[in-house]
Amino acid sequence: VSFDYTQQVAWDAASVEVMEARRDELPERAQVALDLLSSDVTRFQGLVEDLLEISRFDAGAIRLHLEELLAAEFVRQAVAVSSVPSTPVHVSERAELALIRGDRRRLARVIANLIDNARAYGGGEPEITMTIVDDPDVPVTHIQIAVEDRGPGVADSERELIFERFARGGGAGRRTGSDGAGLGLALVDEHVRMHGGRVWVEDRLDGASGARFVIDLMATELDE
Repeated sequence: VSFDYTQQVAWDAASVEVMEARRDELPERAQVALDLLSSDVTRFQGLVEDLLEISRFDAGAIRLHLEELLAAEFVRQAVAVSSVPSTPVHVSERAELALIRGDRRRLARVIANLIDNARAYGGGEPEITMTIVDDPDVPVTHIQIAVEDRGPGVADSERELIFERFARGGGAGRRTGSDGAGLGLALVDEHVRMHGGRVWVEDRLDGASGARFVIDLMATELDE
């Protein structure tokens, strides 16, 4: 993505802000047109930002700013500034005391992208659950952050494809984020892997229609 595109997006956004400031002076039809323009600029801005982030991954220019985060508190904060701030967050007793080491901005982007995905393609009613996973074969504690939706779900044959860049076709194409550009979930996968974790999609555990996107990260449990 060239600098010209980012500069153009900035100019377009500034122009929309100027028009929004004088919205009440515009006739009704012009206000409708302004709403459409504002929506298009927002989508284009998101697409350019995603392309820039992908190019940084490819160039090896991503550097994580790691800090200790109380996982439950962090996720609640990320949800509060997401596109669906009313998303319920259900946290197990042990997960309330879990610490993760991560880049706050990039992990917040992961949560936001999954919520955007659920809102746009999964029925619009996301829920988040957080649990500690015990595995006797693995000495390191793991926390799982699951974002569930009420959409059509994701077919088995599409569950790997869905995290690929610019995925197209079938369910993958319906759940790519960035207004169908195929970058939202690809960025989720990139960010989670940089944190030494993994992400996958499965069926809802309650048997209802929908998908369950699971982030698995290393964690440390605090003493009460």
